[in-house]
Amino acid sequence: MFPYKQVILLQVFLKFEIEHCPREIAALRRVIGKAAQPCMHDKRHIAFVFTTMEEPAELLERLGPVLEVDNFTNYTATLVLGKAAGKHGGLNSLVTRINSAFAVLNGGPAKYLRNSQTIIVPNFRQSTPREMGVERDRNR
Repeated sequence: MFPYKQVILLQVFLKFEIEHCPREIAALRRVIGKAAQPCMHDKRHIAFVFTTMEEPAELLERLGPVLEVDNFTNYTATLVLGKAAGKHGGLNSLVTRINSAFAVLNGGPAKYLRNSQTIIVPNFRQSTPREMGVERDRNR
């Protein structure tokens, strides 16, 4: 176990198409819980991004009973060592999930709100001002 949190990419390869394995995928998601975010899938492939203190081997050992079914042909867990970039940038779900996982590790959503502006909009009915936060442009 690592003394700090890290980002792990878990890839699971299926024997059949995803729509033919709903029971196995539901069992995997139930064991994973909210610890991981799904990031990409194909006909016979699904992946999750974890933010955890476990090593990849420990993660696979914990998920082993669920992953050792016949419909899962292969699975890998890999450490992600830095932010991701891709051809389509923020439209790629893998890039988005990895970068958001690193944003959580590096200080959470406050990182995105650091450059936001606060403006005062008068409320004419009650004659009291109210504050509204305006977020800066995000890279998508």
